[in-house]
Amino acid sequence: MKTTLLSLAAIATLTTALNAANQYTLENINVEAALDTELKQADVTDSVTIITKEAIEESRVTTLQQALERLGSLSTASNGGMGHTTSVFVRGMDSKRTLVLIDGVRYNDITGLSGAQYSQIPLYNVEQIEIIKGSQSGVWGADASAGVINIVTTQAKKGLHGSANVEYGSFDTKLASLQASYATEQFDLMMGGSILYTDGFSAAEPKAGDPAYGKRFDDLGWEKDAYNNKTFNAALGWNITQNDRVEASIQTINSYVEYDAYAGQDAQNTDTFFGMTSDYFSNLQNRFYHVAYKHTDTLNEAQLQYNRSTFSRSQYGGYTGSVDEVKLDDKIDYMENSFVRVGASYQDFEQQKSGGTDLDKSYSDISLFGSNYNKLSLIADLDTIITESLRYDRYDEFDDKMTGKLGIKQYLYQDLYLSTNIGTGYNVPTLYQLYAPSFTYFGTVSPVGNATLRPESTRSFDLTLGNDTVWITGFYNQVTDLIDYVSDPVTYAGQYQNISGTSKLKGIELGYKDYFFDILGVSANYTYLDAKNADDEVLARRPKEQLDASVVYYATQTFDLGLNGQYIGERYNKIDKQGAQTGKYTVINFVSNVQVNKFITVYGKVDNITDKYYQTVDGYATAGRSLYLGLNAKY
Repeated sequence: MKTTLLSLAAIATLTTALNAANQYTLENINVEAALDTELKQADVTDSVTIITKEAIEESRVTTLQQALERLGSLSTASNGGMGHTTSVFVRGMDSKRTLVLIDGVRYNDITGLSGAQYSQIPLYNVEQIEIIKGSQSGVWGADASAGVINIVTTQAKKGLHGSANVEYGSFDTKLASLQASYATEQFDLMMGGSILYTDGFSAAEPKAGDPAYGKRFDDLGWEKDAYNNKTFNAALGWNITQNDRVEASIQTINSYVEYDAYAGQDAQNTDTFFGMTSDYFSNLQNRFYHVAYKHTDTLNEAQLQYNRSTFSRSQYGGYTGSVDEVKLDDKIDYMENSFVRVGASYQDFEQQKSGGTDLDKSYSDISLFGSNYNKLSLIADLDTIITESLRYDRYDEFDDKMTGKLGIKQYLYQDLYLSTNIGTGYNVPTLYQLYAPSFTYFGTVSPVGNATLRPESTRSFDLTLGNDTVWITGFYNQVTDLIDYVSDPVTYAGQYQNISGTSKLKGIELGYKDYFFDILGVSANYTYLDAKNADDEVLARRPKEQLDASVVYYATQTFDLGLNGQYIGERYNKIDKQGAQTGKYTVINFVSNVQVNKFITVYGKVDNITDKYYQTVDGYATAGRSLYLGLNAKY
């Protein structure tokens, strides 16, 4: 650990990539997902991390997974390279307990096991990523018990604008994106798309303990697992009057991914695992639709919206599902710096197919919700911010549930503040967990789905002391009736069950960010996590410690270069510190940008510059040293 800390300290004397308008000098950043209302980050009680468009562009991350890892300081675990199944842990809580939104439209895959498909979301049209930690069910309902990741896409600005990006690099990776917009006082239109092709590398590698462990696919002669992604987006808005607006948008994601079905084993033939046939590739088609009418006046910000998310993947005969939502809400200002937001929604969750079997199962939810916000001056001229949220959900398949959230932020001196949040969460079982068909493996029948599952309940608490430069947060989460897959370690036969008792996840977060002499930006984030189930066993695949550090050096107004690094501490592949040790490593990345003129920037990046060998999941590969070159043009 001492050597690792020294190596990361060395990073802090070097550089990373941002420009003259950089994330260290940006002020008045707004958080759109806070209380489902746009607020300045300084006026939000929640523990929030904001990843700006400038940080995304200048660090040259290309997927949501990379952005959350390198800029959001979250830990991840992946079954291979680009496009493969990835888990993202927010304060130790896994992916299916974090709600992911794209402009308010749900991205959590109703047919899957891991919540959102983080590795499938490109960033070419992303304006901002908001990571809001702690139970948010009082605002957003189910699937938000760990927090919310809200993706805000780029909006059309007045006039004609466009941008294009091309990139080529290791594993014969080719990336191209194009976006154009046009807006007047009455109309606005935005269209764009991206294409990515990569030969990739073998998703699987030898497991720890295998004599070949430490060798990569090219040394072993294992086949590559290719990936491609084609994404398209379009948005149209019409300002009917100064107070009334209608808008519609669509985003489509089509991808193809080759994979290895077994950890630690190269796959070159069809797979009959679980009694279902797969050719070790999957075609994915996701669609996200949004239509809204908005009315704004001196007191109200009302909107009626319809959102639809559809999911389809061909793996093992096919999985298809959809989420439909109708939502009506209104923000009412009742005095200066104070408002209430009230509303109601109807959601319908449906899964048509599971592993090639016609499932045709669904459940629905009717909710009522309200939030109150006050910004006061209770102590001298120092701001006091108080937020309260309450939500009632009535599912047709589960018991009714009331969730809530209370946040208080007190400024103590200038920008020094003390903030605390208490919230409750509510995670309903997915349709797969409830109704997944049984399979036979080595003569043993595994029922998988469990129609008697109960929703999980979560309580969260955090306390933060800090300012814009340095902060410390303590957090504590409790999860009761945890839903998990319980299986026989030999036959793998099992079923989803509610685990009795209370799982506890607690820890400390430290953060630092500053900017020196108008040329050097430094940031660092450290997390200590103690995550255990009801039997006091350490949860799998969560690092006990994590340290992220980056430094930005602006050599000139048109040239910057730098490094960012991540240390992952002790982490085990299985529960109770069993299985392989998949932590205790440091990965360092380099990136540089050169602005040729006001329209064109060229860049280069080297990922994993020390060619560190590591696995985040035992038996699945990560990339070695990788080089990429690109060109970005804007108008």
